Amino acid sequence: MALIEKILNANVYMDDVNFVGRATEVDLASVKIKTTEHQTLAMVGPLELFQGLEKLECKIKWASFNYEMLAKLVPTRAVKLTIRVAQQAYAQSSVAYTDQVRAVMVGRMRETTPQTVKAGEGSIETTFTIDYFKKTVGGYGGIAGADVLEIDVPNYIYKVNGEDIYADVRAALGL
Repeated sequence: MALIEKILNANVYMDDVNFVGRATEVDLASVKIKTTEHQTLAMVGPLELFQGLEKLECKIKWASFNYEMLAKLVPTRAVKLTIRVAQQAYAQSSVAYTDQVRAVMVGRMRETTPQTVKAGEGSIETTFTIDYFKKTVGGYGGIAGADVLEIDVPNYIYKVNGEDIYADVRAALGL
């Protein structure tokens, strides 16, 4: 029997302060691979070789110009962003269970842009440059969650499902 998983709702925390009802949309840090092209004699075509990651960014759309949120947007001070997602799994059109997806990011505000200002509606968008990103799936109701992704840019850490991709590179560099 196939399970269908569907995001039910989400909530935003900044420095562990609950911002329930204040964000309308979150674009989690996009993980984009940086590659370099390599081709030598006797190769039928080029290879793209892994060279690390592109810059990580997160965008949050807010429902209003909230003082508590805006006061945390100091570009020289990192903030901890935690996005908690409730995700339900369905089996035969019934809810089988509700699970949690959690993204923890640490970064600095790079840009804040008023998107829309109209009577009765509006939004503001903030973009953060992310130094640390960890995504955990599961971990609700006493069940241990699994860290599916962890990136710590300044400490040269990139883990996928617990596998430390750069362990040998850090060792070679003496880190």
